[in-house]
Amino acid sequence: MLTLACRETGLNCDYIIEGETEEDILKNGAEYATQAHGMNADDIYVNRTPANFLCQTITKLVDQ
Repeated sequence: MLTLACRETGLNCDYIIEGETEEDILKNGAEYATQAHGMNADDIYVNRTPANFLCQTITKLVDQ
């Protein structure tokens, strides 16, 4: 499982985005940003947070 804190994208939000792959994280994060923050695709991938930056901040969860 991978996670990305919404806050790590520059937004003031404590939501944690989860997914099995980096692609899942980007998809789930984009869906969340559009629904919860009213952003559009240009805001997410061009104007505010480039996808390659998001990939660098994704954290892998370790089973305990």
